[in-house]
Amino acid sequence: MSDIEQDIPLKARDWKYSGEGNMKIVFTYTGHEPSLQNWLLQLNKGETSSTLAVQLQQRRDACAFSTLVGSLIGQQYILEQRLVRVPREFLTALSQRTTERPLYRTHAAIDVDQGVGVLVPNMIATCTHSVTVELKPKWGFLPQSAEIDPANSVKYRVCRYCMHQHLKHKSPSQLCPLDLYSTTPERVERALDALAESPQNNMRVFVDGVLTDTVDVQWSELKRVLTQILLKELILVRLQRLQRELDPRDIEGVFPVYERAIECGELSANEPSVDDWVEAVRLFETQAERSDKQVVLEYLLSTVLKDVSVMVMIKQWPVDGEMPEYKIAVVDTEPKKLAKMARYRDLSQDIVDNYLKLHPHPSSQKQCYE
Repeated sequence: MSDIEQDIPLKARDWKYSGEGNMKIVFTYTGHEPSLQNWLLQLNKGETSSTLAVQLQQRRDACAFSTLVGSLIGQQYILEQRLVRVPREFLTALSQRTTERPLYRTHAAIDVDQGVGVLVPNMIATCTHSVTVELKPKWGFLPQSAEIDPANSVKYRVCRYCMHQHLKHKSPSQLCPLDLYSTTPERVERALDALAESPQNNMRVFVDGVLTDTVDVQWSELKRVLTQILLKELILVRLQRLQRELDPRDIEGVFPVYERAIECGELSANEPSVDDWVEAVRLFETQAERSDKQVVLEYLLSTVLKDVSVMVMIKQWPVDGEMPEYKIAVVDTEPKKLAKMARYRDLSQDIVDNYLKLHPHPSSQKQCYE
């Protein structure tokens, strides 16, 4: 990561809306400036009251956190990031030109006072005969914590995602993420088929840079190639292992530890610093005895890894041969907020309560398998 780039020519007409999440909005460069070719611009949504110096430090911290995640999953999966100065007039013009946003996202506008944006390599290839698949694999394991309330023992049998579907959707997806995390080709393909049938926000397919329905691609062939790539890279196996090792106690075991750490002053109301995260990763990797603070930070790291996206770019499509040239990256690696611990506890209980209300008898409950 370089320091902030001040003199890059930014013109609103050269950027095309690409997509957004709760906190970020992303644009693809379509102009002719060589230094911006094949780069995306990530911007914050909402409003900020921070000075430019504070914003710059926050961006640097976020980049440092991504590198820290890379030390866990492999730096080869983390994309380069460039910090760039974004003038208010550019952001205002960009906001005015952006009309393609989904209605349910428009409650939060581009922050025109943010001052600093982030450039990342464009994994959605716009060249002819290319395909990019974005996967959000979600939670990859069944908890085994003895600290789970016996009334919530369904957690041992039904994975978090499958239960959450019944809270979020009237017609739940047939996807079980544990299939996607499997090392068995048939299970991975079954998961990909379920994603193709009901992608929700967990899979997107781009052909030549254009968002495309799976019915418009050679899905059986793409599914075969994706399965080969995922099993060769084993990035999902790595994510699954880390999620489990960083969260051995479940939120039911971690939340009382969090409350104790706040009460005794081991944790403050302030969000962890980069130094805090660096130390947490070091202690995790050395398998040191876990303090209360360490338990909470490891849980938050696991929560980050449960919410990342995996981008797979196939550079030549249809494929010519068994294994095409491809690039794979893990994105959406921002730290999770300490302030959301109560929300994580409440949501976990809401998911279980809703599932048990709909499926009160074990005979009617799903059985997920790792």
